[in-house]
Amino acid sequence: MLRIKKNSQANIATDKYVPLKEISIEGKIHSFAADVTIKQIFRNDETIPIEAVYCFPIEEQAAIYAFTARIDDRQIEAQLKEKKEAQKEYNDALHEGHGAYLLEQDENSQDNFIINVGALPPGKECHITISYVTELDLVNNGKNIRFVIPTTIAPRYDPAKGGITSPAETNSKYVQSSPYTIQFQCEIEKNNISSVSSSSHPIQVDFSQQDYYMIKFGQDNTHLDRDILLDIHLTKDRSNTILAIESNALMVSFTLNEKDYQQAMNNNNIEITNEFLFIVDCSGSMKDENKIGFARQSMLLFLKSLPLHSYFNIIRFGTNYELLFNDATVIYNEENFKKAEQLINKMEADLGGTQLVKPLKWVEEHSPKEGRCRQIFLLTDGEISNVNEVLNLCRSMSKSCRIFSFGLGKSPSRSLVKGLARSTNGCFCFIPPSTNVDIYVGQQLEKALQPSITNIKIKWNLLTEITTAPTNIPPVYVNDRLIVYGLINDESFVFNHNTTIELYNDTNKLSEANVKRIPNVTNNETIHRLAGKALILELQHSQLPSSTKKGSQQTRFQEYNQQIAKSADDYKDEIKKRIIELSLKYNILSPYTSFVGIEKRLNGNNDQMLLREVPIQISADDQHLQTQSSRVSCTTVSHFMCHKFAFTATTSDLHEPMSTQCYSGVPMPSMCDKREPMSTVLPECKLVSRVSACSTLQRVIRPKLPLLRQCNSRMAEWSSSSDSSSAFNHASEENTGEKIKEIESPTDDQNIVRYLIGKQNFNGLWNFDSEIIKKLTGKSLNEFRRSTNQELIVTAIIIVLLETRFSSLSSMYHGIVQKARKRLFDLLNRDNTKFQTLLDDVRRQL
Repeated sequence: MLRIKKNSQANIATDKYVPLKEISIEGKIHSFAADVTIKQIFRNDETIPIEAVYCFPIEEQAAIYAFTARIDDRQIEAQLKEKKEAQKEYNDALHEGHGAYLLEQDENSQDNFIINVGALPPGKECHITISYVTELDLVNNGKNIRFVIPTTIAPRYDPAKGGITSPAETNSKYVQSSPYTIQFQCEIEKNNISSVSSSSHPIQVDFSQQDYYMIKFGQDNTHLDRDILLDIHLTKDRSNTILAIESNALMVSFTLNEKDYQQAMNNNNIEITNEFLFIVDCSGSMKDENKIGFARQSMLLFLKSLPLHSYFNIIRFGTNYELLFNDATVIYNEENFKKAEQLINKMEADLGGTQLVKPLKWVEEHSPKEGRCRQIFLLTDGEISNVNEVLNLCRSMSKSCRIFSFGLGKSPSRSLVKGLARSTNGCFCFIPPSTNVDIYVGQQLEKALQPSITNIKIKWNLLTEITTAPTNIPPVYVNDRLIVYGLINDESFVFNHNTTIELYNDTNKLSEANVKRIPNVTNNETIHRLAGKALILELQHSQLPSSTKKGSQQTRFQEYNQQIAKSADDYKDEIKKRIIELSLKYNILSPYTSFVGIEKRLNGNNDQMLLREVPIQISADDQHLQTQSSRVSCTTVSHFMCHKFAFTATTSDLHEPMSTQCYSGVPMPSMCDKREPMSTVLPECKLVSRVSACSTLQRVIRPKLPLLRQCNSRMAEWSSSSDSSSAFNHASEENTGEKIKEIESPTDDQNIVRYLIGKQNFNGLWNFDSEIIKKLTGKSLNEFRRSTNQELIVTAIIIVLLETRFSSLSSMYHGIVQKARKRLFDLLNRDNTKFQTLLDDVRRQL
């Protein structure tokens, strides 16, 4: 595995050769869309011309519509052209001694972009500006809008080369720290917004403006070591509405509720036998920032929430993959549950590289049995380079399964995580560090336990021809937001603010969108660009015919196989051609087009020009790429003893201290800051204890060992008391009193719910005594008791308690309550009257 060693002298020597000096990002958020401007400053501090190349990430759904370069008093407006034409124009200009500027999207990983600043003269500075619009995700069951600015490309594993490779076929190096920093500010329209927060960076919020909030970083010199996340909290859930209008386009939002869903399903609650496959990334990149810990927490909640009589399996993957059960899936019973629980509790990031294709191919070869629906939960940090290969494979499985993907860490591949879900009509979510995993897990599981709403159509009611984008509306889930664009072909059309837009499923009208407030009709082409991008993404994620599957190998069938292969290739070429046409029509970048700008120079000469590829700072959760010794120094000795050492120590080879600098650019976790996962610190403290017998280390560390042991003790206490995953373990009877005290806290509803989830028996029931029931409800068990046996009445109490007092946390416990309800219903001989009466009686007494 790649190791990045810190060498302070080398960094000082090479900093002057990094032409990128500063990045600033400005955003403007209106409704569910953001208009973003990225400014990059390049300066040539050398004595000869250079060609600067910089790889950086942008959300794949972003519609990049402008690219300019300014050098001295000259501004070059780049033009969008077909990629090969743009590349030739760029290369020819450099040959002729001119300046040239090129912006491209990587075809293999479509959230990676490459900028080329060609022939930057000595001592000159070039200001690059990139503008794009993007649709924002709705998260937390419709309560928040999330705005994400990716800032770094995580080092990605290339299965073909068996190691980490540079992005986009460049030779850009990954470094621990970089000389360039980032500035950020964002305007957020105040309408329907209650607050703004960030789980990634400290921010300042300026409330002084009448119409918008101004957000800035709360500190200077911010490095590009994690994605920027802004959570915009809504005052109320968004309803169906016409969000924005342009002269020839409009943007409509639908959020379907439970009533809409039942109408779409014709009120038929069909029981489905589900197969659940859990594919968990256990590669080395999952070690840092407690990503593997998050995966364990997620898996324990999944395991507790599975319906009885379903089928499941767990697949761990890295360089290779490992199955928990040899069969594709096995029955979910108590015996298999315990085997899975044991595996999860000892699961580590110990399987090397990240080869996701291998387990997915195994899944493809073992299709679900007839009459079963397969749901795949895939947890990964997404650090792979062969994104397109993975997505093409998933599209081939889309008729037999859905993938619910989870992106872990500070800079996951958003293109991969979103693409996995899109290609199979599933759902995706990203779990930022230091957040509550169970909320995200519960929401995804709730979606997986229901069929999605399909065959959706839009009735525009505008009395003019409308082009819908996307043309085929993807399946949607309860409480999910659906955004659809309408492109009006009649330039003379005037929008009527009394218009309603209707949503249909087959012949059933599901919902309608109205103008909640009269939006201004603008001409900034934001909706056109977003609609064009939606059409391009639809083509990119369409299922292509495969030319690789084998037919008969007999010579006489060779002609037919060649025809099939040619037909598949022709179809792919047609898709590419249509994407290029849409890209040029809406003037937005695509994988097959590029922005190119030429700066004409008199008597220019680029013969001595040198290539300078800007190094990429690794993200804060890619510490696995350092030497193991450096991690010992940075997360223990330097932080807890205010003494900076770095060791190249392993269990078999120990050397003298080699550096006096810590891993730069990564904030050290604080013992007093419980938001940081302590697993980033604890293992290294233990490592120091293990290697302390070495004479070299003893000489350096012996005076500090008492403090280290104290750190170990304090961290162990903190870890055992605050690790949310412990809520899913079976508490001993001796600790019952402590648990009762814990759940008394009226301000910590989430821990109460976690405790109840952890105490549910495998069969879906609870078996609390009267004392615990009194702590939970204020009433003894005898006050609830009827002729029903104790286990049934206790289970009814917990169901009602969760559904009433903790209704805002329903995403966490949805699967748990569904299991309990079904089991209770079965034990009451499936008598709905008895079942409802029992719950109603409990509800009245609570």
